[in-house]
Amino acid sequence: MNLPFAQVEPTTRCNFTCGFCAGRHMPQRDITPETFQAFIDQAEGLEHIELQGEGEPLLHPQFFGLIEIARRKFPQLQFSLITNGSLFTAENIDGLLRHRVTRIFVSMESADDAAFQRIRGGKLERVRRGIRELLAERDARGMDAPVVGLAVTVLKSAVPGIGRGIADFYGDLGLDGGITLQRLQAMPQYSRLYPAAVRGELPDEADMRRLDDELRGNAAFLAALRQRQDRPGFYELLYASVDTSVRCPWLENALYVATGGELVPCCHAKDYARDRLGDLGSGVEAALRKRAGLALQLRQGKIPPSCTGCAIAHRIAFGALVGRKPLA
Repeated sequence: MNLPFAQVEPTTRCNFTCGFCAGRHMPQRDITPETFQAFIDQAEGLEHIELQGEGEPLLHPQFFGLIEIARRKFPQLQFSLITNGSLFTAENIDGLLRHRVTRIFVSMESADDAAFQRIRGGKLERVRRGIRELLAERDARGMDAPVVGLAVTVLKSAVPGIGRGIADFYGDLGLDGGITLQRLQAMPQYSRLYPAAVRGELPDEADMRRLDDELRGNAAFLAALRQRQDRPGFYELLYASVDTSVRCPWLENALYVATGGELVPCCHAKDYARDRLGDLGSGVEAALRKRAGLALQLRQGKIPPSCTGCAIAHRIAFGALVGRKPLA
């Protein structure tokens, strides 16, 4: 059974201290090369791997070795990642370019230096400098990849500065990978971990309307949002692989591989004791069969526990229950 998309978590460790990160509540560990090799040995039809999870991917001491392992079996495999942007050292920049990483998104909530440090516990100037050096070296080598963009999490306190501040940051650095916007995750597997201060950062509908109003008149920001579609990456390709009104892209075409080798239905399923489909001992094929069972439940109007709070899952299940789409 082919598995075109996989998200593999290199590490749960991080050098930042974001209060909303589930990784800070998980065992701090790296995926071993042996575990990663076992996954690659069992996978068939891989087209794209997203190397990121609940930690900073570039902290993995053998990050580029993981790419080499996968490319031995899948020479044309695409790789992408989301990083906090603090580890663009000369050595890592060289590795990202030599190993032909397709796209890199740098995660952030605010382009204000003080707010960035308060939210993330790191220095924005270090991120700026690293991005400049990455793009300069890429251009010096005459390469057009990786494209580099921003993954912006919307926090209530940061809404007023997202439009102009993020657009200026993007434009000043000459980024070309586009911008993604996502509200601070409210799914219970995340929000149950939030301290009170972080729960207060969950944006409500009024916050999102204010943001929409601000962005509607910001041509630079809107252009950056559209630019993401020009060079689609892991998530764009995965979510375009099915009609998400009737099928979940994760349950049809992807798996999440956690640091311990747990095989999980999607990147949002964090209760591994409850949600895991198996591990590399029980095998990828067995996990894909269980995954198909979850997909069938959704199409019959039942929401599996691992899908609680997912907008796509609820839309599919509701459509099935009201008879808008076939159940099979």
